[in-house]
Amino acid sequence: MTGSKRRYRWHALVFPFFNVMLNGFNFVFHMLAGRYLPSEQYGQVNALLALFTLFSVVGLSIQLVVAKLSFQKADRVGLPQPKVISIFALLLCFFLLVFAPVMSNIFQTSLLAYLWLILILLFHIITSYHRGIMQGSGHLLKLNFSFYTEVFGKLLIVVFFVICTEKGLSVERLMLAVMIGMLVSAIHGYWMNRTNEYLNDLPNKTLKIHWHKIKKDLGQSFILNCCILFFLSLDMLVVHHYIPEQSGEYAVALKYGQLVYFAAYSIITALVPRINLSLSYDGEKFNKKNNTLTVILIGYILCIFMGLGAYLVCYFTWLPQSISLLFSSHYSVASSILVPTGIVYAIFSIVVFLAYLHMLAGNSRLKIWLMIGAVCMVVAFTMNHRNLWQILIDEMIVYSFLSIGMFVDWLVYIRKLGRQSQQV
Repeated sequence: MTGSKRRYRWHALVFPFFNVMLNGFNFVFHMLAGRYLPSEQYGQVNALLALFTLFSVVGLSIQLVVAKLSFQKADRVGLPQPKVISIFALLLCFFLLVFAPVMSNIFQTSLLAYLWLILILLFHIITSYHRGIMQGSGHLLKLNFSFYTEVFGKLLIVVFFVICTEKGLSVERLMLAVMIGMLVSAIHGYWMNRTNEYLNDLPNKTLKIHWHKIKKDLGQSFILNCCILFFLSLDMLVVHHYIPEQSGEYAVALKYGQLVYFAAYSIITALVPRINLSLSYDGEKFNKKNNTLTVILIGYILCIFMGLGAYLVCYFTWLPQSISLLFSSHYSVASSILVPTGIVYAIFSIVVFLAYLHMLAGNSRLKIWLMIGAVCMVVAFTMNHRNLWQILIDEMIVYSFLSIGMFVDWLVYIRKLGRQSQQV
């Protein structure tokens, strides 16, 4: 048991580091795509990937449920068999295939590119099942390796098209590369969970899951994942719809700004166990741990501002020049919006952390805040979308008010929990 705890702590320590490195390899993928595709086609690719991001909430929700049930060993028996997940994924993808002509027309892409998108979703759902088992069993490095097989799989295909074919890259070939990467990761997950001995420690299969025990957390988590993915995808879809001629430049700027968010999300991943521990105490111990939560929150916000400061220093030294070097001179216009993009994702990182605090503490008002934020964002984009600066200002305003509201509500809710813990 001691060895298992030591292994888990070591994995939790190095997981954020490898997770941040993973975003670097994803950045290389987009760098190659932006360099070898015209601006409008690169915008189409990012619009399709933004649509996949919205669809991926299905796989992420499955991963969350499987991770919980794999961690709670007595409930392992209730896990559906992989073939059940595969059948569900096939039915969902068949349903989406019916709308292929309509979706292809909306996103102005070929039917083949949309078909690859559907297959990406299919393999992502299957992969998420196996990733959930790895995550719940505490094998975070195996989970890291699953992500790396996906990224390196698509990178190898992209490099092959660039070097070994005359046509080079196209929207269809890039989506094919992403699909192959997801397929490789699905095969890796199936093989690892089939052959590794740690699955032998999971409980026997005669017990049943009591779904009502996790229904509330699952509902909160589903809404949280939906809204986070919605926020991450909506602006790209709006730009592609209203000002498609600038979608390529905006996609490049997003790759830089989202580095702030991805680094912050890695910190959140590392802090979640500590937050859960602080919320598990009662009485006076809870009040002491409440102070720990306050320190964690303040420390996280300081880390975000320090990261944003480092981002701004990079902007005033070498970041704008790197666009022409890494992507193409056609995207140099994106340098004019690098600063507001970084600010947007710094504020959004605070929103996500506050949302995780509410979810882990069980505050049912979280879904209300997220719904309000989503509605306000749609209204803001609908009324104000003439240029990229207006879209970014919309995001700054909505995220700022949302973070303030969620912070005040967090203070109210945590005091309520403190009073309840003293009465127990």
